[in-house]
Amino acid sequence: MKIQLHINQTHHEIEAPAGETLLKTLRRLGIYSVKHGCETGECGACTVLLDGKAVNSCLLLSAQAQGHTISTLEALGEHPQQGWKTTAGLHPLQTAFVEVGAIQCGYCTPAQILAAKQLLERHPNPSEEQVRQALSGVLCRCTGYLKPVQAVLRAAAVLRGEQVEALQAGIPLFPASPASQPDDQPPLADFPTSQPVTATQTLPKVVVTPQVKTRQRVGKPDPKVDALKLVQGKPAFAADFEISNLLVAKVLHSPHAHALIKHIDVQKARQLPGVAAVLTWQDVPRVIYSTAGQSDPIPGPLDTFSLDRKVRFVGDRVALVAAESEAIAEQALKLIEVEYELLPALLDPAQAQNPDAPQLHDEPEYVNFADSDPTRNLAAEIRIDIGDVQQGFAEADHIFEEVYAVPKVQQAHIEPHVALSYWDADDRLVIHTSTQVPFHVRRILAPVLGLPVKRIRVIKPRIGGGFGGKQEVLIEDIAAHLTIATGRPVICEYTREQEFIASRSRHPMRIRMKTGVKRDGTITANAMQVLSDTGAYGCHALTVTGNT
Repeated sequence: MKIQLHINQTHHEIEAPAGETLLKTLRRLGIYSVKHGCETGECGACTVLLDGKAVNSCLLLSAQAQGHTISTLEALGEHPQQGWKTTAGLHPLQTAFVEVGAIQCGYCTPAQILAAKQLLERHPNPSEEQVRQALSGVLCRCTGYLKPVQAVLRAAAVLRGEQVEALQAGIPLFPASPASQPDDQPPLADFPTSQPVTATQTLPKVVVTPQVKTRQRVGKPDPKVDALKLVQGKPAFAADFEISNLLVAKVLHSPHAHALIKHIDVQKARQLPGVAAVLTWQDVPRVIYSTAGQSDPIPGPLDTFSLDRKVRFVGDRVALVAAESEAIAEQALKLIEVEYELLPALLDPAQAQNPDAPQLHDEPEYVNFADSDPTRNLAAEIRIDIGDVQQGFAEADHIFEEVYAVPKVQQAHIEPHVALSYWDADDRLVIHTSTQVPFHVRRILAPVLGLPVKRIRVIKPRIGGGFGGKQEVLIEDIAAHLTIATGRPVICEYTREQEFIASRSRHPMRIRMKTGVKRDGTITANAMQVLSDTGAYGCHALTVTGNT
């Protein structure tokens, strides 16, 4: 359908599917400050101003935006020096976010600035509570909101014409001398709650040796090197990369916790117009590897295939599709017919090592590491002894023993996993990916893809949060396999649901802790037994448990 949109003071007449959201239309037009984070209006990363009001563009159909004025961060302000042309420069909000250091990953920064802009137009002199409320609709996993709130209050003062304190010196890393940190300075928690937290700048007492020299950069705050780019909403993240002839990848996930694929029929999906490739376990090389982005040799078992005949959790991969559009790819997934042979599910790690427990990994290619044992569903075992624990308990006046359970936790980075692959002019497979471990990605994928390491180039742009969740080589192989199959660029981007059902999380654990103490509070001994649930695969099993 044809629609007319007024975006950033420019009129656009475009063709858009009837069900396309404003978020997808804007990004299709190259307006990349508007971010994808959840598809359900919960994260706020897709915020735009519709007639001056902050709205979630992922919840609004493009057709609904006709007749309204749409504003994004691209129209707010820009670098003042554009060669021989001079512009009005950055908006005070953008400047304040840079000066205060309110930008961390920068993925939610455009949405925060737009939400703040709406607030300041209505309330030029907002309270801290009003600022926090205005920003509350934009989830931020990095900053903790302290610096963004400070930035909004600072920008509000500038817009009111007030003089604001220069921040060139910033908050010192160390006090100038021990005397500059008074002994009676109250900690943050002791300040009355009526005082704005954002106005409080406290440091622990630090004793500095007199030999410390004043340096130009070390020991002093400095603006983030790419702050200007992020505060303008410029393309900085993996999904912001533009390339022609791009295919969209989708994954068919298993609905079963443990099953064999008896038969899979993909003919209808392959015949669907717009489908470029459909891959199953029968179509890609059977190369075993670990998704753990760790140094070589990987401290864990090799137990993963890009596609396998066996699925081991609800959400495991069954088939991969590449198509001309997301809608076609999703339609193709529905046309794939799969017959499963259900196997007993393994749901409790305490039962996993029972002699009669179902064995998740019975593939002959499985490669053990140290004490891993697939016949016992054991991915790793580690024992650490320091001193004589039994002697310590004998010397204790009191012994406390308890069992604790810590749940699975999803990292919930606002930017989902995303990878984009293509062949470059030198016949290298290039992978733009939101990863914390680019060199591990290249090394791990080389045998999986049948390429030498030198023919794989991994580009890690800015990542919109990771928190350990992007230490997995999770979806890069999906895009890469489909690029090899089609010869075309492919993007694979997870939805928020996929982040919860088909990515890695912090391992849930059951911890038995036994502690011996004397009456004066001295700890004489600690004994800890940990049972860690790594899920269906053993990635990071040894290292996470070892760090616990």
